[in-house]
Amino acid sequence: MPAIPRFRRTVLAALVFGASALAVGCSGSGEHTVFAIATDFGEGDRAVRTIDIIDVGVPSLYNVTDQSVRVRKVALASAPPAVRLLGATAHPGQAVGIVFGDLSSRCAKEYPAHPVTDALIRPRSRSNWFLVLAIRFSKPGRYYLGRVKIYYTTGGQDGWQYQNLHATFWVHAARPGTKPRFQGCP
Repeated sequence: MPAIPRFRRTVLAALVFGASALAVGCSGSGEHTVFAIATDFGEGDRAVRTIDIIDVGVPSLYNVTDQSVRVRKVALASAPPAVRLLGATAHPGQAVGIVFGDLSSRCAKEYPAHPVTDALIRPRSRSNWFLVLAIRFSKPGRYYLGRVKIYYTTGGQDGWQYQNLHATFWVHAARPGTKPRFQGCP
């Protein structure tokens, strides 16, 4: 067998390494789209105060794959430090846009909260689980929350993907003695 020149060995090794890294990336954890990306919408509120808890619904999830997908975790993507995610929950049945008040504690009977890990979406179908983020803002200002990062498991593999949120909030300082706003249960 003829000797392979050093340059060609380096190129060959790089190609083999790249192909193996690509194969691992496709089958291991990483960004892969399993949910249809929500587009053509936007939401927000101009009257948020620093004392308020805002519940923001993630757009309805549609599984585009041939396997069931279980949600493991939901996080805000690229949120400023003044935005605090208090928690993420899954709710069966009814979608939420933006609601003032902590649904998990104030509406436990009417709108029961479940861990996001309960959300299992069947193949090629829309989820009957709705993900809701409880958020508080620590400083006045204008905040745009563009997307969330959804961590999931499908086919025995962990992965994640971004989903659009497109929510803009204008936050004002709460006056001393102000109580958090509550809109009522959905």
